[in-house]
Amino acid sequence: MSPVREHYNPLITKLLREHDCLPHDCIEERKCFQRRIIFLMNTIKLEEFETSFV
Repeated sequence: MSPVREHYNPLITKLLREHDCLPHDCIEERKCFQRRIIFLMNTIKLEEFETSFV
């Protein structure tokens, strides 16, 4: 696993757990968690992409 993934994976896992604990009718809160998770996943991909060219 890349260093950037090792750094962000615990945070993503925490967010996923919090998301899963929310009731299904809390749509806006769930979407907020989803956006944060996607942002972090994109950050990982971008950093891995950048380091692949170094």
